[in-house]
Amino acid sequence: MKRTILNAGMILCGEQLTPLENGSLIIEDGIIREILPRKAREALYLEDAKEISLPHMTLMPGMIECHNHLCIDAALPEHLELLAWSNECQLTLLALKGLKEDLMSGVTTARCMGDKFYIDVTLKKLIEDKKVDGPRLLAAGIGMKGSHGAGHIGMPHCGAGEIRHTCRENLKKGADLLKLFITPGVPDPASTFVPSFLSLEEISAAVSEGARLGIPTAAHCIGGQGLKDCIDGGVDVIEHMYMASEQDVERLAASRCVVDLTSGIFLDPSREEFLSPANALKVRLNRSRVRENVARIIKARLPFVLGTDAYHGFLYREVGYAVELGAAPVTAIQGVTSRAARVCRLEDRIGKLENGMEADIIAVEGNPLEDVSRLSQVGLVMKGGVVYRQP
Repeated sequence: MKRTILNAGMILCGEQLTPLENGSLIIEDGIIREILPRKAREALYLEDAKEISLPHMTLMPGMIECHNHLCIDAALPEHLELLAWSNECQLTLLALKGLKEDLMSGVTTARCMGDKFYIDVTLKKLIEDKKVDGPRLLAAGIGMKGSHGAGHIGMPHCGAGEIRHTCRENLKKGADLLKLFITPGVPDPASTFVPSFLSLEEISAAVSEGARLGIPTAAHCIGGQGLKDCIDGGVDVIEHMYMASEQDVERLAASRCVVDLTSGIFLDPSREEFLSPANALKVRLNRSRVRENVARIIKARLPFVLGTDAYHGFLYREVGYAVELGAAPVTAIQGVTSRAARVCRLEDRIGKLENGMEADIIAVEGNPLEDVSRLSQVGLVMKGGVVYRQP
């Protein structure tokens, strides 16, 4: 039996991230076996245990990145345009770099939202076989958009039949979810109208194919008629929602959908330099209304999770934006831990520090419940009981 003991200044326990000061966490063969006060730990004799002392750090669940793309590095200039000419080898090398950046930043699980050449499916299997280091992956395989639709990474489809065919190919290859691209990503700054490029029939076709195998469907959708069709069609998770009107929020509140917020694309000025001049201008012109719309979602207390949309290593910023727009720190952190685990359908394995859960654990300086920027100061990264980073 392999046993590790983590002694820390604080441990955030359970779904509610309840603080336990001066605690110890005992891990056996990659599973959390016990969390107890330090004095109780000192009374135990545990043979052949490796101990790691982190007296000034807080232990919390490993973070879950809910909107990733392995074939994109949003920190590269004009990264979306690179997809047009990059081959499978180039994109695989890019993906390996992103996986390392994510893992070292405290991301122990990543939900991949569509990648070319089934690179996400391939790397998921290699990580599971311990041939590549990286977060555990949920793979969407090939994303599906309308043949006249917007987007750089989704493949064009026309009609429910084509959608069903790709869904089945994705599922055969081992996809964990299905991804649709419904609307543009960046809205027209001069209009509140949101185009929609897949019909209700096409959306429903994807949902039904996934549902027969217990696989969820997610949709890139910023609002408008596309949102109504996603809700009516049974989509599980709505990605982005930059144009959330009052009516959109009411629709979401009456549905079972979860929203995956990726606010940094618009709210983080440092990302502009990596966009084409035209896209950077549209981002600036949309910034204030996106801020208002995302705040509307948070104010309505809709269930949300968080993702960077391929800005590898910067998930902590999304937590910060959620707090800035009105979320309580604990609610924002749950968007990358316990609530994110439920969206990934892994809530019985990861997302909280509790007896019987897999030992996906990070340690950060200070108390992130008081200052979520502490999530940028990751000292220890453990996934499945294996230490990948240590102070």
